Amino acid sequence: MRPDIVLLPSNRLQRPGSPPPRFGIADAFERIGFAAEVLDVNDASRNPFAGCASLFASIDPWRAAKVLFRRRKAYAVISYYQSGALLLLALRRVAGFKPLVVIVDVGDDSNWPLRARIVAFCLKRADAVFSFARDQTGYLAQRYPGAQVQFLPQQIDTEFFTPSGGEGDYVLSIGNDLSRDYETLLAAVSGLDVPVVLRTDRVASQAGIAIAPRGSDEDLRALYHAARIVVLPLYDMRHPGGISSLLEAFACGKAVVASDARGIRDYLHHEENCLVVPCGDAAALRAAITRLLQDDALRMRLGSAARRYAETELSQDRYAARLKDAFAALRPFPPSV
Repeated sequence: MRPDIVLLPSNRLQRPGSPPPRFGIADAFERIGFAAEVLDVNDASRNPFAGCASLFASIDPWRAAKVLFRRRKAYAVISYYQSGALLLLALRRVAGFKPLVVIVDVGDDSNWPLRARIVAFCLKRADAVFSFARDQTGYLAQRYPGAQVQFLPQQIDTEFFTPSGGEGDYVLSIGNDLSRDYETLLAAVSGLDVPVVLRTDRVASQAGIAIAPRGSDEDLRALYHAARIVVLPLYDMRHPGGISSLLEAFACGKAVVASDARGIRDYLHHEENCLVVPCGDAAALRAAITRLLQDDALRMRLGSAARRYAETELSQDRYAARLKDAFAALRPFPPSV
């Protein structure tokens, strides 16, 4: 069966010999009538950029050629981050490629000139661009006049990331990207009588701080399940850094303390689904962590509300339906949908 939607994930990290991380969006598209196909980044045997940063690995010339010449009857190609769309947009006219080319999530163009050039090239040529943050959406629309940029709330696999029915004993924080402000977190938890577990390569193991190894999606879910609270310390960035960790914690029903970063502000509802503190304020972060550790009722209330929010607003079915509505404004659907 030919695909109506071709999904191009970014350079998804995986262990040698293990299957790629879950990508349940394809199933969500199937449930609303599309035939969906996922084309992952190729390994080094076919991709000269394999093993490089996502900016390069996701370009994947072999994958791009496969889409351009063997998926010509698709309705749309959805590239997660801009790099997967680069060659498609550069060659679509020469190749006579008719499907919509859509970008979901755009990298920060402020701190890497090469990425800024790729973002500029792709945004000016894509049929639609979807950003996970309203602040970033406004910025991109102003910076790249003519780009078809819209706000699209991020999604989370609420069928996989689920509450465990209990809670553990440690404070958990997860993430490797440059949005994480671990210096403020370490200052906030210094001297607290509570175990702290980090899953990151950016902090060394030290007294009171355990570093969890990178593992499978199941290992990641187990880390959330065994945590008492989840903390997301962030710099105030326009790009929605930390959003995956935030929504995973929400879906697992965990009480969260998060920095008030512009990139994730759309998802933070202080005292409703989480506690929000100013970016870089170690004292406020420590007070919020202490409050949650000491107040069982608040912790349970916020965790339950976070789970409801994830289920009702951020599920993959809700996300796929929003994309379908956006597509309807771009082009009529194929008869199979």
